[in-house]
Amino acid sequence: MPLKALREPLKNLDEETAFAGMMNWIINQMPQEESIKVRFRTTSQVHQVTLFYHGRKLRAKGLEAIMKEEAEITLYDWEEETNYDNLTTEKIRQSMRNADVKNHYRHCPATNNEDIIPDFPQGNFKITEEEMELIDEFLNV
Repeated sequence: MPLKALREPLKNLDEETAFAGMMNWIINQMPQEESIKVRFRTTSQVHQVTLFYHGRKLRAKGLEAIMKEEAEITLYDWEEETNYDNLTTEKIRQSMRNADVKNHYRHCPATNNEDIIPDFPQGNFKITEEEMELIDEFLNV
């Protein structure tokens, strides 16, 4: 991997280069008392594995296929300032959480406001004194 790529924010790198930089960091920089899950693609699936140090050796455990390959699945969604020099296991975890949120909302159907509005009650509403007291009580006014 070119040294220049290690200086770039991970967000600006293609997936393979960012993964190579992250693996380089895990091998050479990750504190030995920590472990981290990493994700990678194969031709048909996305896999996840936990990497950790045992003694002086990097070990892997818990290899699992976490989803079928979909073209739009995001594995990592890096914060803008994250690069090799300031990478931490927490930043890797946060990037995976950000990607999970992005992937979740990608599959949620968008709601059209014009479809929702007819379901709201129409007309003028009057609030009774009793209802107003309940509102005031709730708001601690």
